Amino acid sequence: MTTAPKPLPEQWTIQLRTVANLTTLTLKDGDGGEREIGFHSLPKPQPGTPDRTVDSVEEIAEPGLRASAQDLIDTFYERTAQAQANPDAFRAAVPDLQGIFARLRAAVPCDAVRLAVDNDTLTIVLTLTATGPAAAALLSLMARWPGSATEDGQADGVTQQADDHGELTMRLDQTRAEDFLAWCRDQA
Repeated sequence: MTTAPKPLPEQWTIQLRTVANLTTLTLKDGDGGEREIGFHSLPKPQPGTPDRTVDSVEEIAEPGLRASAQDLIDTFYERTAQAQANPDAFRAAVPDLQGIFARLRAAVPCDAVRLAVDNDTLTIVLTLTATGPAAAALLSLMARWPGSATEDGQADGVTQQADDHGELTMRLDQTRAEDFLAWCRDQA
């Protein structure tokens, strides 16, 4: 069973720019903002090919280029679904986030405890920032957390940065953040 191709969102366009044997496809929203970019290789250079913008995939006559345009649209929908699913998964894994943040701030007087989105992976990132004595307390807390390190050093998904002014920033990817916050929940 095949599914119907996803449509180009209403009032959106695809801009096609060809240079030599490569076409860049740019999915643009109704305000002209770039939402997704893809590429299509052509069998040979296409000199003098004018740039153009289409309002539907059906306006693209060349089948391979039309398939690349459809892939661009499909990728946009997949990334949008992933961007919605990751915060939902994080919320399900850490439903008591505010309480854990309050306990964390009480244990380590961090300058900042915040969540953000990694634009490349569309996942949640937890960032903890502390200065001076609080930085030492944050380091100590991270050292006690079993997920912070492996036999080979710092665990994947955990980065640490210290500056010359005594500010320490710990960054945890979504999986590590969920694990860390669950561990914090269980600490006395």
